[in-house]
Amino acid sequence: MLFFPILILLVISYSFIQLKIQERICFKRCYFNDKSFIAKILSSRLMVTIFYIFISIVMSVSVMYGVIDYTTELWLYLAGHILFVIFIYRYIAYLLRNIIKDQYLMIFAREWTINLTTLLLIVVFILLTVYEGYMPDYLSDNLKETISNASNTLNSHCQLTTYILKVKIEIDSLFWWVVSQNAEQFNNQAIKVSIWLGFIFINSLALLGLNRFIVQTVCFIDKIFMHDADVEAMETTDETRG
Repeated sequence: MLFFPILILLVISYSFIQLKIQERICFKRCYFNDKSFIAKILSSRLMVTIFYIFISIVMSVSVMYGVIDYTTELWLYLAGHILFVIFIYRYIAYLLRNIIKDQYLMIFAREWTINLTTLLLIVVFILLTVYEGYMPDYLSDNLKETISNASNTLNSHCQLTTYILKVKIEIDSLFWWVVSQNAEQFNNQAIKVSIWLGFIFINSLALLGLNRFIVQTVCFIDKIFMHDADVEAMETTDETRG
């Protein structure tokens, strides 16, 4: 039960830690003496690792909660989204190949790909959610019944997983109930729409973690294939020379 959450956590953590360590090293080299106290703090791998593992845990939990509730249409889009990520990543890497140093090329291509594709993914998620109707089925006139209905929609064989997911959906159900009960007090239609879209947008933030996981996985696979291609090219060159 914990295999996929741990896998997502490790991939997202690696993505963040690799980026932030390189950023701190570059910042330290530009502005500080290597032996200074601040320089040592900035380049501390332990502090960076601990902080971004915590961020990655929060993001991974959001991802695991989000994917449970994704619709068939969104899953179909995600299949196409992966192909789009591959295209964008390779295209950006191609554009930057003569601009960025080789050791930083993957990082730049990855982060630009994440920024571009995350925006598209969130927009698609919001449009699909609005189109399919974003009022949850567990809503009731009674708050206790609403929370109970929401809690009963989730269950797993792992008690820890069940507890984490139910806390999140119960918080969501509380918000939906409060807004639905006070919807008549919002006379301005623009305010109503803003509330609904704001809530949808907040919940779509789980897509940040999912998209980073997808892009980083594409980077790993691309790196493996590039390495195999380089090895094959070297072997071909050696045979030619021989």
